[in-house]
Amino acid sequence: MNQIKQKLQDILKNTIKTTYDINLDEINLETPPKKELWDFAFGCFVLSKELHKNPAIIALELKDILLSPNFLKSGLKDISTAGPYLNIKLDYSFYADIFKDYTLENQNIWQNQNIVIDYIWANVWKPLHIGHMCTPNIWQVIINLYKKLWYNVISDSHIGDWGIIFWKLILAYKKWWDEEKLFENAVEYLLELYIKITSESEKDNSLEEQFRQEFKKLSSWNKESVEFWAKFTSESIKAVNISLSRMWIKPDFDIWESFYEGIWLPKLQNYPDLKYSMKDIVKELVEKWIATKNEDGSIWVIFPDEKIPSCMLQKRDGTHGYLASDLAAIKYRIDNWNPKKILYFVDVRQKLHLTQAFEIAKLAWWINIVKSEDDNNKCDLIHAYNWFISLKTGAMSSRKWNIIKLDKLLDESNSRAKKIILEKRNDISWEELEELAEIIWIWAIKYWYLSKSRTSDVVFDWDDAMTFEWNSWPYLQYAYVRALRIIEKSEFSEDDIDNFLINSKFWSSFEVDLFNEIVNYNDILLEVSENLLPHQLCAYLYSLTKSFSSFYNNVQILWEKDEEYKKFKLKLVLEFVKIVRDIFEILAIKLPTKM
Repeated sequence: MNQIKQKLQDILKNTIKTTYDINLDEINLETPPKKELWDFAFGCFVLSKELHKNPAIIALELKDILLSPNFLKSGLKDISTAGPYLNIKLDYSFYADIFKDYTLENQNIWQNQNIVIDYIWANVWKPLHIGHMCTPNIWQVIINLYKKLWYNVISDSHIGDWGIIFWKLILAYKKWWDEEKLFENAVEYLLELYIKITSESEKDNSLEEQFRQEFKKLSSWNKESVEFWAKFTSESIKAVNISLSRMWIKPDFDIWESFYEGIWLPKLQNYPDLKYSMKDIVKELVEKWIATKNEDGSIWVIFPDEKIPSCMLQKRDGTHGYLASDLAAIKYRIDNWNPKKILYFVDVRQKLHLTQAFEIAKLAWWINIVKSEDDNNKCDLIHAYNWFISLKTGAMSSRKWNIIKLDKLLDESNSRAKKIILEKRNDISWEELEELAEIIWIWAIKYWYLSKSRTSDVVFDWDDAMTFEWNSWPYLQYAYVRALRIIEKSEFSEDDIDNFLINSKFWSSFEVDLFNEIVNYNDILLEVSENLLPHQLCAYLYSLTKSFSSFYNNVQILWEKDEEYKKFKLKLVLEFVKIVRDIFEILAIKLPTKM
């Protein structure tokens, strides 16, 4: 909670305790209807229940007490009542007292607690497209935020590299071998092979048996098959991560789906060894009567909660689907990292699948029952799903290739950024153009998406993404650069700015509005860390920037003759700069130092 609300709550709690001998654990401060006249409103409903008295009468009693001479130095300027509500106006001295001790610090409340983030679910044969801009960018924001709040974060991209598609790819590679194209861009080449072998199999039914033979070879550790698998997977991961790195996204691990099969394919990264394979998991679930084996050899789970449909863990031929691999991944993560949370950033279409996986994990006792709020064994499984991106022409389809590939999107954004810069500046060097365009295009694309709620569908539009209006990258960028110039031109060091006399006469409504936004910052970080909605961080940044722009346009700063007053104003500018810089580190977006 920000310091302004905390101080006012303490005043109200002490007043209520002294007057009515009632201890309130929480004081709910609301925004009054006429917020231009009043700062906060407090409803007396809880007190009414305790005292069995009309809340409007209680409000009048508290008003008289708070306006008495004893409270002249409390920083409350004026109080009125509106039925059961107290409307409170704070004096500038109230803000001055808070500002005297204000520092921008991230709360160290989760140090040494682990959190695992699972995201993207890319496939080795499928190029990333505009839809893959969603989960990786949200994922990276939440990772950066949790690190700032002192969590230990382990991130895993969970690459898909198993199933009949993979056996098709091995056979296709043997038929049309081109190692140079594989190393050039494995994902694009494997897609080409997949399309080609699928077309061939539609004409030649004998290929289906050959696919099954390739599966048997890989499952029995055939040397050539293993080498193909390792080559396909490692080169695909490289290709995927090159695309993601363009958006400053990098997972700790890329643990592929086949890892959980337990056939001991070689590890391509340094993560813990597997203890329990999909086969082990399914066996455990059968032994615990959570899953049932049918006469045909298939294994199913029927949930106690009838609202959750039954699901298959193992097919008749003994092979496993996505559910078994995700259950193995949950057990693996809990055993190796003991996380407080495992977050899944994948789209809403996986909601039922993950609901089933989470419920099975709880039934199997891998997620311990919480005996108290302080139980250290609790692990929350959370699906922070996003809805879809569509084009102005309609919904996208990978099968119809009615999509924008991610690399094409990023290249086009870069080109558009250069065009915008050259329209506004004809004196820029080639090196500056390249550097600034790199910042602008990544900002435009990422900020455009992150400023939208992940719980709503989004229509991609170039004009919207590259706009200069309202909550957009140019508006925020210009304000930040303008604030930097003010600090530089002041010729004061940060230490100088931090040392000035606090005086309530320095304050006006513009300083108050900006400071109110500044002190809300830590609350916003905690809120986003709980609800996992990065667009709220963007909305806060926009609101903060609007307050700064109003302050800048209405308050004289550099020409202020009173040196202490100037330092006070510069301190507000400096705090604005620090928060903007902090937020864009969380958003994984680089800030320019000039425009």
